[in-house]
Amino acid sequence: MQTATPLHPTRATPRIAIVGAGLAGAACARTLASSGAQVTLFDKSRGIGGRLSTRRTVWTDALGVEQPVQFDHGAVGFEAHSLAFQAVVQQGLADGWIAHWAAAGGDHFVAVPGMPALCHALIGSLDVHVHTGEPVTGLHRIRGGWQIERNSGLWPGRFDQVVLALPPAQAAPLLRPHATGWSEAAAQVPMQACWTLMAVTDTPPGPAFDLLQPTRGPLASIVRNDRKPGRQTTPGHAVWVAQASAAWSASHLEDHPAGVSKALRDALRAAINPGGEVRWCHSTVHRWLYARPARVPLGTPGCWWDAARGLGVCGDFLVGAHAEAAFLSGLDMAHAVLSAPATRRTAGSGAARFART
Repeated sequence: MQTATPLHPTRATPRIAIVGAGLAGAACARTLASSGAQVTLFDKSRGIGGRLSTRRTVWTDALGVEQPVQFDHGAVGFEAHSLAFQAVVQQGLADGWIAHWAAAGGDHFVAVPGMPALCHALIGSLDVHVHTGEPVTGLHRIRGGWQIERNSGLWPGRFDQVVLALPPAQAAPLLRPHATGWSEAAAQVPMQACWTLMAVTDTPPGPAFDLLQPTRGPLASIVRNDRKPGRQTTPGHAVWVAQASAAWSASHLEDHPAGVSKALRDALRAAINPGGEVRWCHSTVHRWLYARPARVPLGTPGCWWDAARGLGVCGDFLVGAHAEAAFLSGLDMAHAVLSAPATRRTAGSGAARFART
């Protein structure tokens, strides 16, 4: 995997905060940290990964034994078309934290053993400080930089630059005091929601499939999660991730989870055992309010960057509705930061950086 060019050795090490530890934030953090910047990554969730998410839990079988299970309930897989992301995927295949997902057809991949492994691999060997489990509630412009506020109060210390790698609706209120135009633009970006069912059943007697994309009913995608590479299996049982369509999710956005669960279980049952019954061993639903951008405006840059303020925004909503888009936006963001006067690198040092092609 290519690395970024080091920062000038005589300059003070820039301190950069990235809010959002999904793929865009991780890609940005990797490139900045590889260049010598001091990077701190914040996320409101318990771990990193964002929509590259895997939920781990347990369910109790008929003998009363707890069985571990995992659901890739966010992005179920990804492709790699750009040279930059292909380089990451090839490194992951060689090192074992990415696997080819043959059931999806073509060049589809998954991270191993769960989807967050991709983000962990991007920053795992670097000195990136990660703080999760609490949202960032405010950005404060101070002399010479920024301060970060969370629910527990102001984060100690100052940052030279701040990058928001968040869904646009979450970035908008943080931007409002400092970049009104960006805030308004972010608030107007249409994002699609997605209700997702996670379930364990007895192995169905019907036709076996690992991936199904229904054209009717509430479901847009059904994945046999335990048959994906590197996933846990329990003999005699099947693990499912069933994602509702954008239209169905929008029309049932505020429905009670119990009603959503019943509707999606009925649709899943009809798909995996038509005309028959299914024994449900475990099921739950999750609502992604900002699952994917509804559209990306033509001519949109891969990131927003204000060098004078030291403030940037990145995310898939600026590039496209897929995981690779988030990676490329994070990469663009890092390169914009590194080209700023405060963090500019020396040319001709011999180290290459990811190419955004």
